[in-house]
Amino acid sequence: MVNKENSLIECKICGIYMVEKCYKKHWWFHIVRDPLVWGMKYLAWCNGIDAKKYSVCQTRCKGCIRFIKAELTEKSPTFNFLNTFIGPWFSNIRNPMLTDDDINDAKRLADETKK
Repeated sequence: MVNKENSLIECKICGIYMVEKCYKKHWWFHIVRDPLVWGMKYLAWCNGIDAKKYSVCQTRCKGCIRFIKAELTEKSPTFNFLNTFIGPWFSNIRNPMLTDDDINDAKRLADETKK
């Protein structure tokens, strides 16, 4: 079980940063991503998960979807089934939108949260 007070989730890359970059570059990215986030938040609600209760090192990390995703992986067979198909599909849409600099910046931001 994920400990909310002392989160065991260690970020290797900042998903918030990557998504913000995609939103700025492609107006339609909201149409793809937002329904997926709403679905994860609904499944989180059904499973009693509240990402905002996690302790985080940086203010920008508060409510990050990574916390929801980590707990859903543990608690929701429905999420795991859907993520098997949707996860790779989403990555194939998002990743080409990002430059190497974007990815390096996202990794740097994640490293900064560990300090």
